[in-house]
Amino acid sequence: MNQHQWIERLQEARETGKPVDSPESAFGPLTIEEAYGVQDLMTAERLKAGERIIGWKVGATSQAVMEQLNIREPVYGCMTSSSVYLPQDTVNASAFCQVAVEGEIAFVMGDRLRGPGRTPAEVLTATAGIMGAVELVDCRVKGWNASIAEIIADNALHAGVILGPTEAPVAGIDLQKEAVTLRKNSEILSSASGSEALGNPLNVVTWLVNKMAELGRGLREGDIVLTGSLTKYFFVTSGDHVEVSFSNLGHIVFSVT
Repeated sequence: MNQHQWIERLQEARETGKPVDSPESAFGPLTIEEAYGVQDLMTAERLKAGERIIGWKVGATSQAVMEQLNIREPVYGCMTSSSVYLPQDTVNASAFCQVAVEGEIAFVMGDRLRGPGRTPAEVLTATAGIMGAVELVDCRVKGWNASIAEIIADNALHAGVILGPTEAPVAGIDLQKEAVTLRKNSEILSSASGSEALGNPLNVVTWLVNKMAELGRGLREGDIVLTGSLTKYFFVTSGDHVEVSFSNLGHIVFSVT
C-alpha cells in the first residue's frame, strides 16, 4: 500500500534533515483521510519510542499562509513531547530541512471536549487559558512544494513549539485584537492580529474539535492547541535572532544556530 511508501519517504527526511522528492509523484495520491492515516501511523511510532501527546496544531488558518502553501482549508497535526523547545534553548537549523517560524495564539484546554457540533461558546467554556507561542514549521518535501495530502501526512509541517511566559485567562483578552509582531535580527518582519485566524482563534479550536470527531478523536484536559500563524511564515537560518511579541501574552526570544 502506498501509505507505507509515503511513511518511509517522509521518515527519511525527518531522520536526515534533508528534503525528499514528492511521495505523491512517486507513489500516487492519497485522499485526505488516508493522509491523516499516514500522520497517525507516524505519530504512533513516536509514542512507541516513549513520547507523549501534548496537544495539536492547526495550520493554514490565515489567508496569508493558505496562499503560501497553495491550499484552501486548514489542516491539523499532532504535537508530542519532543516538540517542545524552551525559550532559552537555541534552535539548531541543521536539524531541519528548512525551518520557518510562525507567531500564534495557543489555547490550553481545561476540560475534555469532543465533537461533532461544538460551538465557539462551548470551546470558550472548556478553555483554561491562552498563551503566546512560536511554532517551528518544516516541509520535508523538496522546495516546500507539497500538496495538501503531503502537508497533512507530514504532520501539517509541525516541527516544534516554543510557548510564551504567560498563561492568561481567555475571558480577559480580546482574541480578535490580540496582536503579534515578528522580528528577525531586530528587523520587523510582519504584524497581525487574532482576527487573521479564521476570524477568531476560537473558531480555529471549534473547527479542530469538530474535524477531529470525523476521525473519532477529541481534545483532552491539558491539551495545547496552536491556532495557526497570524502572519506569513518566515524562514530562519543559523545566526538569526528571533523575537515574537504579543499585546498581552509576553515575548518569546530565541536564537538559531
